[in-house]
Amino acid sequence: MKKRGLLFINIAFIFLLTACSEEVIQYEAKATDFEESGFKNKYSQIISIHDEELLIFTTYDHTEKKTSIDKIFELEDSTEKPLQKIYKNVKIKTKKDRYYITAEDGLSLEFRKIGERIIVDEEGVEYYTSKYPE
Repeated sequence: MKKRGLLFINIAFIFLLTACSEEVIQYEAKATDFEESGFKNKYSQIISIHDEELLIFTTYDHTEKKTSIDKIFELEDSTEKPLQKIYKNVKIKTKKDRYYITAEDGLSLEFRKIGERIIVDEEGVEYYTSKYPE
């Protein structure tokens, strides 16, 4: 009887370790999350997708922390404000809580969904949408 009890405890412990080692995904990324309103960060930078076009907008004021959008516009030689860039042939692939966005000119961005209406870019900056999930 003791052997059975120990065997049961060992098996339960193995299942517990296996469950704890798997990454817990609370929010599933969907390509449709970017449609309509898009996402905006606290620096008023916007990223949105309409049809097969990706719109990125910034006032290009200096931000306290670099964002993925800042890195895109650093390559621009424009002194005009606000700045806007439209990329064609945008594709969004998702895997678990991640968005992988690619477009013309070699653009590649990655975001992670951390809330029902919140994503975070590769630099750790949060973006919010006013659109509620369906």
